[in-house]
Amino acid sequence: MNRKVGYIVGEVETGSFGFVSDEDNYPLKHEYLVIPGVRERIRGEIRRVDVLAQVTNLWNLSDVLRQELSLRELETILQRYKATVKVFGKAKVLGYLDEEDQVVMPRSAAIPGQEVYVAPSQLLERFFTNVSRLSIPIGGLLTREEVPVRLDPNGFRRHVAVIAQTGAGKSYLVGLMLENLLPLGATIIVMDPNSDYVMMKKKADGGETPFAEDVTIYRPPGIKGRRFSDEDIGGAEGYTIEFSALTPDEIFEIAGVSPRWVHIRAVILEALQGLSGLYGPQQLLERLKWMEVNEEDRGRREAAARAQSYIQRLTRYQVWGSANIPLEELLRPRHLSVIDLAGLQSHVSQYIVQKTVSDIWARAITGSLRHPVFLVLEEAHNFAPAEGVASACSSIIEKVASEGRKFGVFLLVVTQRPFKINSNVLSQCNSQIIMRLTNPEDMSAVRRSSEAMSEDLFRDLPGLNRGEAIVVGGLTKVPVMVKVGGRVSAEGGSDIDLEAALTRALEEAERRKALQPQEDEDEEFKARW
Repeated sequence: MNRKVGYIVGEVETGSFGFVSDEDNYPLKHEYLVIPGVRERIRGEIRRVDVLAQVTNLWNLSDVLRQELSLRELETILQRYKATVKVFGKAKVLGYLDEEDQVVMPRSAAIPGQEVYVAPSQLLERFFTNVSRLSIPIGGLLTREEVPVRLDPNGFRRHVAVIAQTGAGKSYLVGLMLENLLPLGATIIVMDPNSDYVMMKKKADGGETPFAEDVTIYRPPGIKGRRFSDEDIGGAEGYTIEFSALTPDEIFEIAGVSPRWVHIRAVILEALQGLSGLYGPQQLLERLKWMEVNEEDRGRREAAARAQSYIQRLTRYQVWGSANIPLEELLRPRHLSVIDLAGLQSHVSQYIVQKTVSDIWARAITGSLRHPVFLVLEEAHNFAPAEGVASACSSIIEKVASEGRKFGVFLLVVTQRPFKINSNVLSQCNSQIIMRLTNPEDMSAVRRSSEAMSEDLFRDLPGLNRGEAIVVGGLTKVPVMVKVGGRVSAEGGSDIDLEAALTRALEEAERRKALQPQEDEDEEFKARW
């Protein structure tokens, strides 16, 4: 048996207990404890079970060094005596394992006076290390990093949310999950508005990841100022949409033509009917200009003139091409497709998400999906915002959230603002991985959406460090606090090293200053001659 930490004292409940320890043996907060041999009635028989618990609070108490003493009285006592300190703790019961290694909450309470021990690693592995060959490693226990935590892939069946404030490490964690989900045969499609996942082909040292051939990065052509070049990320495919294949309603939606603008919609529809073959928004714009001049009806001429501003906007979008990305390419088994949306206008990004998810959903509900599909929505609060905020793709995402599990389409929702996300979408994510959160509104949103988040875990959210997470729901047998492990692929979503960037800026400024006298002399020489 592992180290004894103390004895159970006071009132004991089936879900929690208090214990007394001492200064030399007390466990740390979040440490796992075991009460051996608790009496439990199982199928009519009294059996002894080992109950696992976790420390939720610790406090020290002295009967001598009381608060009402003055400073001088305390100093006098400390000079003459060694004050004895009592260490008390509170622990919540996590359950025991039955014959099939399923977690069962006890219906009997432990007895005051029972010994409490630090839980052995072997027992913790039975609780937290899924031994299935398809399990997904994400790190180790927060208090015992040598005990691996492996997620049950069946936990994805009811959708997963990864929630954390900026800088807590959520993109790093999601990348780790994806690179371990991919080899299991998963079809993964990532909507990436900040280029957080474009480095999945590359290791941190610049080499290729073992799964690089199973990763495709799609990028709209012509976007300027990207954080990573195509060469940096190991190559990219162009992401284009065939404009001439869009329906009139799709064009109205992406152009922002409200259903109230009946006359503007009518002239655009007429202009489209006058086009054939492959065409883009520029050809549609030219057709509207022709109508502005040649239409006999004055009202139609004015509507054609007003319609041009909507279509003119579309000519500046960098996504139009002569063909769409074949859906079959995105739906390949054991393949990760990252659609890099960085640099696109928000409603264009929303349209791409709406179209992609709608096309996949159309196949799903007709039984045409051959494999499970995992849809990753980074910055999900922008694609499925809270009720009352307009979004072109919110409706289809809500549909997948409520019904996707029946058709093999599963969401991985990633957000730093759970307060701003559609509450129906978030509440459908029965498994959640939550990292550091301090905003009261966001914490309240998590509390409302997560049935498995206990009050003590909820209180721990602001105190989590970078790379630490709480996993609740079907991904693990019981809620668990995790230290996120290392990943193979390079991180795309990390913060810049500001100190290094400022050092480079200073060096460049000094080089410019050193060259300035020579440039001034050259100018003076030219002026003389």
